[in-house]
Parts: sequence; structure tokens; C-alpha cells
Amino acid sequence: MDVVVISQILLWIVVIALAFVVMALVRQIGVLHARIAPAGALMLDKGVAVNSPAPQVTASDRHDRPVNVGYKSDRGQLLFFLSPTCPICKSLLPSLRSLGRQYRRDLDVVYVSDGDAGSQQGLIAEHGLEEAIYVVGPEIGMTYQIGKLPYAVLIDADGVLRAKGLVNNREHLESLFEAQAMGVGSLQEYMRQTPRTTQ
Repeated sequence: MDVVVISQILLWIVVIALAFVVMALVRQIGVLHARIAPAGALMLDKGVAVNSPAPQVTASDRHDRPVNVGYKSDRGQLLFFLSPTCPICKSLLPSLRSLGRQYRRDLDVVYVSDGDAGSQQGLIAEHGLEEAIYVVGPEIGMTYQIGKLPYAVLIDADGVLRAKGLVNNREHLESLFEAQAMGVGSLQEYMRQTPRTTQ
């Protein structure tokens, strides 16, 4: 009988100790969460500088209609560089359609790709992009020096490049608009400029 009582007491001591360990871990996770900066789109230090005039390019969409990129207009542009073989690009297409609807009065979403026309047509049909502005050709990507996908570039109505970066999820896409609103090239740039308090 004494052995059972002792084992129960030891068991309760272990449970209480584990509870303290879990509380300490939860507190530490909260501290780490407070210190972690928002991810945002990753801006690579190449190509056109943010807050400078966007290069003006005229390319043809998949119906051979001219698409003007970087020109002053009554609407801004979100250029989304993608490939039919890029699974992350495909996963972002619903978010892009949603953003296109959200900003439809102020922004044109322009899908930019390169390569085999059959693969492009398959992607367009699969994801319902028949009505989208869809450019197939190297001109825009080469002009904007796009080397990795998926990549997005935000140009305002005055033809000024406001934000750009690699985008892997909707948060990254939305960070371009946040960066534009704050007047910085990316959220990383904002975090570098903002002094952070240590805890």
C-alpha cells in the first residue's frame, strides 16, 4: 500500500513539473512570436529599383493584343510572373483572382509567362483565366530581370514601381500592397528601418 501512495505522489510531482515546463515553453513561444518580423515578399537586389519609374514595355497577350506595362494610366498593375510547371504559382492563382476582384477599380492583374503555348493554354483552362490579361513571351520578364518564380511586381497608376518580390503565399502578395502604403520597397526594408526594442 505504501508503494502505491509513493508512486502516486511521484506521479503528481512529475505532472506538476511538466505543467510548469509547458507554461514556460508557451511563454517563450509568445516572446519569439513578438520578435519575429512579418515575412512579406522577398525582394531581390536586382532589376528595377523600387520607387523609380517602371520600364515601359509593350508585349502581346495570348490573343495578340498589345499590353502596355509600366506606362502612366488610370489604373495600376500587378504583374505576376508564373510558369505552368510551377506548383506554387498554381496555388496562388485563387488568391490573385481574389485580389483582382478586391482592387478591380484601381488595378489590373497581368499574368506573365513564357514557354510552350499548349502548356499555357492548359493552365488557363484549368484555372479559369480565359478573361485574364495573360502575356506569353520573354519581353517583360527580361526587362524586369525576373530570375525566380513566382514573382510579383506592383506598379502604380503613375508608372512607378512601388513593390516587388518573390511571393509564395497570399500573405506575400498582400505585403506588396502594405509596402506600397508604407512607402517602402518591402516589409523587410521597413523592419530594417524601424528600430526594434529587445525584450
